Amino acid sequence: MTKHTISASISEGRLTDNKIHIWKSDTNYLKVDLDSLYKDILSPDERGRADRLRSENDQRRFIVSRGLLRKSLSNYLKAPPSEIEFSYNKYGKPSIRSEHNLENIKFNVSHSKNLVVYAITQNREVGIDLEYIRKVNKADKIVKRFFTEEEAKFYDSQPEDKKELAFFTLWTRKEAYSKARGMGIGLPGKKFDLNLIQRAQSNITKNNESDWSLIDIDIDPGYFAALATEGRDLEICHYNIDTSL
Repeated sequence: MTKHTISASISEGRLTDNKIHIWKSDTNYLKVDLDSLYKDILSPDERGRADRLRSENDQRRFIVSRGLLRKSLSNYLKAPPSEIEFSYNKYGKPSIRSEHNLENIKFNVSHSKNLVVYAITQNREVGIDLEYIRKVNKADKIVKRFFTEEEAKFYDSQPEDKKELAFFTLWTRKEAYSKARGMGIGLPGKKFDLNLIQRAQSNITKNNESDWSLIDIDIDPGYFAALATEGRDLEICHYNIDTSL
């Protein structure tokens, strides 16, 4: 069974093997000058990535989301945010460089529309996916291409007014698992089948993945989120990021 708790600050509970901390922030309500403040703590690579984004809003969101990630991780690593170094696997999944990560902290990030969420764990892989529920163009083609036969049947069985929610239920769960495995879109959706029809918590049912859990996360009205991680009997602690960090 997975337990969910809501805490006001990180000081209320430290990260342990069976805990997952989820941090959430609404970038619409952050201080106007926070992007310029946080740009100074980013790496040259991160600043370069921000500069290559065409939209000023996209640049700001990227800078703030990376700055908040560094600020959040600094609570666990006991290191200045600007000194945290990341490495990336061949699919682009970031991790903390091992020489700076004696506690074996792992994390994953997702953002959609105005929200950004961070899942942070210790000694276990984790993936999180967040989506704003909206109309999806050519949803039927996406389902046919990426979902298994069982998943497609579940989607097709839903009434029209429930199909958007059904789509994002399926999509976020598959994305969360793919991200936890470190492959993102590199892990073909039709190559693994999840018990996606049962809501709340499911165990991955194929490819001998019985030691993984897949959990729906209540993030915010109008959004759907899912988390995948190694192990069971977890406690998920929710935190709202203080913009004065």
